Amino acid sequence: MSTEKTKSLITAPIASIIITLTICFTALFAMGSFEQPKQDYATVHFDGGYKKIGVISEQRSFSEAEVIFNDKTLWSGTMSYVANEIKKSIASEKNPETITWKSGVILNGTAGVSWVGSESSFELTTETINLLSTEDSPLVAQQVIDQLLALDRKIKDESQASANQALTLSEPPSASFTFTKLITALRNI
Repeated sequence: MSTEKTKSLITAPIASIIITLTICFTALFAMGSFEQPKQDYATVHFDGGYKKIGVISEQRSFSEAEVIFNDKTLWSGTMSYVANEIKKSIASEKNPETITWKSGVILNGTAGVSWVGSESSFELTTETINLLSTEDSPLVAQQVIDQLLALDRKIKDESQASANQALTLSEPPSASFTFTKLITALRNI
């Protein structure tokens, strides 16, 4: 029988280090440090740059239009509102579908997606409409109504797709400290 003592491969200092690391990793795991940080900090990208808008509290589609004649605004508001006002103005006519506008009547409009964020608000214009009635090419009121309503519907239907294309989501800057970056780098290995 051998009386020689077997040497342990783990010495007291190494055991202390292993126990300390085990306790630290257990505590970090319990605090959620190894979970993926929430990706809810938005940056919107548009022609000519980007803007940080923060955590989004509201997203909606918007539209604005105005009809101008001789520097006087005849109607102004959302595209659907302006379309309804034009429709009311020609409703009493004998053949409302053939009513044309005088030369010089202008219709301008924009539409898109808007966000209210924790850092700033932003409106991304995705559609525009600019029409001018002339003697050679007068605008037909019913066609203008149809164009405005179609554009308003398009914006509402495509607002989420436009938002997804324009937004980049990341973790909030306040969550970006050195340890989080280290954990993210380790997770990506």
